[in-house]
Amino acid sequence: PRQCSICQSLAVVECLECYEDLGITPGHIKQYCATCNKQVHLHRQRCGHQPRDLNMPENVNGQAVLQRQNLQLYAVLCIETSHYVAFIRMNTHGRPLWAFFDSMADREGGQNGFNIPRVTPCPEVTEYLEMTAMELQQEDQKSIPTYARRLLCDAYMCMYYSPDLALYK
Repeated sequence: PRQCSICQSLAVVECLECYEDLGITPGHIKQYCATCNKQVHLHRQRCGHQPRDLNMPENVNGQAVLQRQNLQLYAVLCIETSHYVAFIRMNTHGRPLWAFFDSMADREGGQNGFNIPRVTPCPEVTEYLEMTAMELQQEDQKSIPTYARRLLCDAYMCMYYSPDLALYK
């Protein structure tokens, strides 16, 4: 179940056309409860939108109280030309510190040799992960540091964890 983008009650529809609407938090997925959906789509600029129903679990009703769970990003797997690398968050408290892991950074012994992995701290990544989508769009891609650009351009899979459910703190 998802929360209404406006009143935080149970959302029953989402509207893809509202996504880019500058009047309602642009660049964010918009889902609404029945009341907010009706109100939002009364506006002359949005009356032609086609909101679609959200699939709901059978045991959820309109009175459901939704508790939001905040997950923390802890790793990002990236791929470029069949070469996988990863960005790993190295701490869980305070400002995140990130490292770049490349299992094939160097090679020893030629064709019959072995790969030498490398872990490189990349503190500049934190700044870019904390930016909003609007701030990132305004950045000149050529001026973004190498590791941050690699993360933003080649991200393939993001991994999250719940601090509330972590076995070790």
